[in-house]
Amino acid sequence: MIIEIIKTSLIYTLGFLLVLFIFGVIFSYIEKQNSSSIYRTFGMNGLLITGIIGTIVHEFSHMIFCVIFRHEITEFSLFRPFKSRYDGIMGYVNHRCDLNSYYQRVGNFFIGIAPIIFGTVFLMLCMWLLLPSEFNSIRQTFNENMDYIKNIHHIKDSVNIYITIVVSTLQSLSPFENHNMIRYFLFIYIMYSVTTHMDLSKEDLSNSKSGFLVFFILLFLISFLCILMGIKYKMILLRIIISVFSFLTVGLLFAVITMAISKTLEIFFS
Repeated sequence: MIIEIIKTSLIYTLGFLLVLFIFGVIFSYIEKQNSSSIYRTFGMNGLLITGIIGTIVHEFSHMIFCVIFRHEITEFSLFRPFKSRYDGIMGYVNHRCDLNSYYQRVGNFFIGIAPIIFGTVFLMLCMWLLLPSEFNSIRQTFNENMDYIKNIHHIKDSVNIYITIVVSTLQSLSPFENHNMIRYFLFIYIMYSVTTHMDLSKEDLSNSKSGFLVFFILLFLISFLCILMGIKYKMILLRIIISVFSFLTVGLLFAVITMAISKTLEIFFS
């Protein structure tokens, strides 16, 4: 019994962390492709213009999670348009924590992956403000499918729910739909800027590693206790995973679209 609970808890924990890791790797690859295409086409000025919002959102996301997990911010620069021409660093946040605090050590993990989490949330917030009807359509589909989760009995059903949410998002943001074009293109620019800076730098990954083990142990203990106490943990975890997976996929789709735009511009203007 205990061995089965430990096995199930371990599978859930590794599955959740694997999803975050896979998205981090893909986002980093797409960002490098985007940046290289922009640089080859428009030079450093192109990176600065497309990176104004994205860089600020990226660095600000680190700062937010530093505050949440009580890290001391020692130095930061949200955007360096001039100095970055010489060292390539468009922004940074330096912080430190008390290694004796498990809470702050867990924070290292979230501070490291913050650009992916906060970047996706920021894009959804921008959609809510600029394209409210499109956002409400996506939210309605999302809420309806979250209600279906309690009735699913097979992994295939959860995959169908996930696909439905993603397809609904793509349909709502299609350029062929009826949009307020000024707001639509403003959102496209914001999406372009943010998704080209949702990657995880070597420093971000290094910070994440220092808190990974503590976060893994904490997540495992929560899984273990919930299953041991008979709480419907599978359903709760499934709802969380589909929600996180859906939002990250939306962010990833935004990034893929911006990469396609970058490659197209490179073909025509480089």
